[in-house]
Amino acid sequence: MVTFPLELEQLVTLDNRQQQRLIAHIARPDEAEEIFEFLLHHFFPLAPIRQLGLYDESEEAKRPEWIEDIVRDCVKTPHSLLVRDEQRHQHIVAVAINEFQRYNSTDVNPSEPYASKSSNPAQIPVGRLHKAVLEYINRDVNVFDIYKTDLKMELSILAVDGLYARKGLATKLVELSLGIARAEGAGAVWTEALSEYTAKVTSKFGFDILRTVNYYEFKFNGDFPLANIPGHSVGHLMALKV
Repeated sequence: MVTFPLELEQLVTLDNRQQQRLIAHIARPDEAEEIFEFLLHHFFPLAPIRQLGLYDESEEAKRPEWIEDIVRDCVKTPHSLLVRDEQRHQHIVAVAINEFQRYNSTDVNPSEPYASKSSNPAQIPVGRLHKAVLEYINRDVNVFDIYKTDLKMELSILAVDGLYARKGLATKLVELSLGIARAEGAGAVWTEALSEYTAKVTSKFGFDILRTVNYYEFKFNGDFPLANIPGHSVGHLMALKV
């Protein structure tokens, strides 16, 4: 079992040519707000569906409180991870938000209807569209049954500061997260990989693709609001037996 804090072996050199010392930690409850602020800058602008928030001037689109609530709930338990750069005043540079779920009736076939809204992407509340896509990729898929387990771990959010991209940090966080899942006795790890970045990283570990949504075909209230999102054409529900 890996113990934290853990100094990472990744060689990360920024533009100033100074090698950075990166330390992985278990996220604490008192770090929730800092983690959320990090995600506002380094996750939401790249997440495919959240990009539509650029067209939504509402405060909810800019600072989705429901996401902040998820972060706060997840870091109450010692399963999520963050990486800090000791040479940059302990700045957070990468995050993996993990959440364990036991088999019960609320985990199976969630089907809460979303209210219809304008088909104009500039007026679609991003949260409703996001929820509709998640309902689609989860429909008729039961990770508990597929992997014969009563405990699963969700890799909810995976994010890396762009300055540290392509340095292996996301891969390392997934590896460490899988270790946490095994230590806690989970039978499967799953993720709603709506970003192709997440799908690419998890595929390195052999995650199965359980269901796919083609964004250019996804219809929402008579329109195709995800058809032209740059950098992303599909989203996947993915899982791995551990």
